[in-house]
Amino acid sequence: MWEPQFDAIIPTLKKTDFPVEVLVETTAYCNLKCSMCPQKTLKRAKGEMSFDTFKKIVDEIARESPDTRLWLAIMGEALLLGDKLIEMILYAKKAGVINIHLNTNAVLMKPDLCEKLIMAGVSEIIIGIDSYREETYDKIRVGGDLTTVVENIKYLLDVIKERKLSQPRLYLQYILMDENEEEFEDFKQFWLNLGAKLKVRPKIGWGTAVDTHRSLNLPPAARTFPCPMLIRNCAIHWNGNFAHCSDADFEGEYSPGNIKNMSIKEVWNGELAKRREQHWKGDFSHDLCKNCRDWQTGRSLFFEPEAR
Repeated sequence: MWEPQFDAIIPTLKKTDFPVEVLVETTAYCNLKCSMCPQKTLKRAKGEMSFDTFKKIVDEIARESPDTRLWLAIMGEALLLGDKLIEMILYAKKAGVINIHLNTNAVLMKPDLCEKLIMAGVSEIIIGIDSYREETYDKIRVGGDLTTVVENIKYLLDVIKERKLSQPRLYLQYILMDENEEEFEDFKQFWLNLGAKLKVRPKIGWGTAVDTHRSLNLPPAARTFPCPMLIRNCAIHWNGNFAHCSDADFEGEYSPGNIKNMSIKEVWNGELAKRREQHWKGDFSHDLCKNCRDWQTGRSLFFEPEAR
């Protein structure tokens, strides 16, 4: 069922002096051990981002490019931060950052935390479920509880509907993989009937850390455009280290600097610009890029319920 829709992605790849998206690892800790994620085998030190580091990132985004999308997770589960996360969102909103996005497994997203997220002004919440059947969920989202997640989502859906909220936009994410592909239609119908919006994409490899979805099998000759992750995104780990990219450099082994003594703009237009220029020239020989297939994912598919 997967088509990468490169025609939708390629026009968005432009040379910019500030990233389109900044991914911030508010924490490197997680409450699950998901099968498609390398967080559980992370070799680098884990920790939580300090509020001072977060403020420096946010202040620069607000000053240089308020429309840049701020993502609040890379390797960890941001909801583990509790009220600290709410304070981070409140600060970013007050500073003038327009687009604040949260990825979560929603296990911890109880009604009181839902209310705080809404109050804080988060723009979008993407909840990873990846399953319709409980036994599939248990294999993929190891350590989670599907019943709890479904209850949490239903609460948030009801609140958004009853209060006629335009934000947060809520998407339920389904990462296609061998373990769950056959039950996607059941998942789609169940959640669309409840009024949810869906986001679907294939399993990525995080470079070569895990096996990709079988659809990401194009030959090297098909690689005629730069990687969207490298061109659009700037990733910053919890300790302030910049990453080469948000996916393949999840270990931070090719970091071009640290936010504590460099600005986003300096790094983006310095070492990262040199690496992006290699891609613009069709050179994908960088150690992290040469065997990575994540560039093939293209654009995610979105499904919305019919208007009633």
